[in-house]
Amino acid sequence: MSHTPLVSVIVPCYNHAKYLAEALRSVGTPDALTEIVVVDDGSVDATPEVIATLDTPNLLRSFRQRNTGLVAARNRGFRESRGQYVVFLDADDRLTAGAIDLGVAKLNEHSDCAFVFGRCQMMDRDGIPLETPTPPRIVRDHYRELLRRKYIWMPAMVMFRRRALERVGGFNPAFSVAADYEMYLHLARHYPVHDHAQVVAYYRQHEASPSGRTARMLGETLAVMRSQLPFLEGDTASLAALDEGWRGWQAFYGRHLATEVRMAMRGQRWAEAAVKAAVLAWYHPRYLWNHARRRRDRAVVRSHPADPGSYSDRAIPATGMASRRSHRSG
Repeated sequence: MSHTPLVSVIVPCYNHAKYLAEALRSVGTPDALTEIVVVDDGSVDATPEVIATLDTPNLLRSFRQRNTGLVAARNRGFRESRGQYVVFLDADDRLTAGAIDLGVAKLNEHSDCAFVFGRCQMMDRDGIPLETPTPPRIVRDHYRELLRRKYIWMPAMVMFRRRALERVGGFNPAFSVAADYEMYLHLARHYPVHDHAQVVAYYRQHEASPSGRTARMLGETLAVMRSQLPFLEGDTASLAALDEGWRGWQAFYGRHLATEVRMAMRGQRWAEAAVKAAVLAWYHPRYLWNHARRRRDRAVVRSHPADPGSYSDRAIPATGMASRRSHRSG
C-alpha cells in the first residue's frame, strides 16, 4: 500500500478462525481509506488458512507471532498500522454497518478528543442478538465516571486518535485482562473524550470464561484503580468515585468468584477452590465474612424454626437481593 489510510482496524486473533472472516467482513467494503491489520497470536487452529482465503490482499495485512497474549498482539498491530484513526476489533466480535464512517465523523467533529465511543449489542456465540442494557450517555467528567464504572464494555466501541495512542505508548503491558480499562482511564485523565451513544459493535458472549479469568479480572481491575491514586491527591470527588468503583468491582467479581469456589468444591477440585478462595479473601475479605455470617444465620433458622411472622423469621436476611442480581461489567 503506497498511500496512508485514514483508519486502521486492528484485529488480534488467537484460535478464533471460526469467527475471523465474519469479523473482517463487518469492517465493510474495503476502500482506499481503510486498512485491516490482523495479528495471528500463535493460533493453532485454521486462522492462517482463513486469512489466506481473503480476497483483499492490498487492503489487509497480516502478521503471525508466537503466542504472547492479547495486549502484545494489539500493540503489535498498532505498530504495524498507519491510520490516523484506530479501531481494535477482537476476532470474535463484529462492527455494525457504518461504524467506521460514524467514528471518523465524530472524531472530525470533536478534534480535541483522544477517542470517541458508542454502544454495543451483545450476541450469543452463534451471533443471535441478546438483550442488552443501554447505559446513559456520559456528557462530562469522563475520567471521574470511568473511576466509578467501566461503561466501555469492549474495545470495538471505541475509535482512537492515533497521536493520542502514540503519546501514551499503546496498551500498558503490565496488565492483561484489564489493559483496555487502564487505557481509557489514562487517556481520559489527560484528554477530552466523546460519547456519541450509538451502537457500533456486536459483543459476542461465550458460554464460559477460561479457568482463573475471574480471579485475574478482580486482581487486575483493582490494580488499575490503585494505579490512579497518585493522580487523585486532594481531589475529593474523584477519590469518592474511585471508592465507589472499587466497592462495585469487589462485589461484582466477588460474587462470580464465590460461585466458582462453590462449583469447584462440589466437583472436588480442592486445589482450584483453595486458590480462588485465597484470591477472594485477599481482595474482598468482607464478602467472605458476610457470606459466612449469612450461612450461619440460615443454619440457626433451620435448627430453630420460628412461628410465621415472628421476629426470628423476619430476621432471615433477604440479604443483598440487589447484590445477587445479574450484573454485567460495564
